[in-house]
Amino acid sequence: MAVFNLDEKFKLWRNIKYYYPYSELTRQPKWRVAILTCMDCRIISNVFGIEDPGEAIVIRTTGALLTLDSLRSLLIAVYELNVNLIAVIGHTDCGGEMSENQMRKLISKISKRAGISPEEVLRLLGSSDPPSAFLGFNNVEVQVQKTVKDIREHPLITPVGVEVVGFIYETLKGDLINLQKKREQRER
Repeated sequence: MAVFNLDEKFKLWRNIKYYYPYSELTRQPKWRVAILTCMDCRIISNVFGIEDPGEAIVIRTTGALLTLDSLRSLLIAVYELNVNLIAVIGHTDCGGEMSENQMRKLISKISKRAGISPEEVLRLLGSSDPPSAFLGFNNVEVQVQKTVKDIREHPLITPVGVEVVGFIYETLKGDLINLQKKREQRER
């Protein structure tokens, strides 16, 4: 049961939307940027400097991971919507940052609540084991760097020369850390 009335929230939105010229928006983002970030509710688009609709494409997936679904979205952004910069933005205190044991516990929790076996949960997720089912990771910085590398080297993205950068959003401080700059500072 929801803790608020969704219909009431949407009514509020319908009143607010008249203050913005939505008819002037196009499918293509003004900044020609796609942001691959996490689904975490603490991450709102103004964290990235987005102030108005239509400035950037925001793709959300647990842990800002490159999955088949997020890859499909990025390909449409690049090939159809003229995006030339992809920013991968992970964050501290991420729910996707979990050990193999934590992923096994999650499978067990889902199994109990859904009333099916852990094996059936894995089958329904198209996986044979918890790590491949949830793609958990141990270190958000390493994960973002891996996602940046995977996108840069993907054979469907590499040929078009799209720039790919990585950031970490520090949820407790509100800071956005550029991983390239952080690495350059460490190397000095």
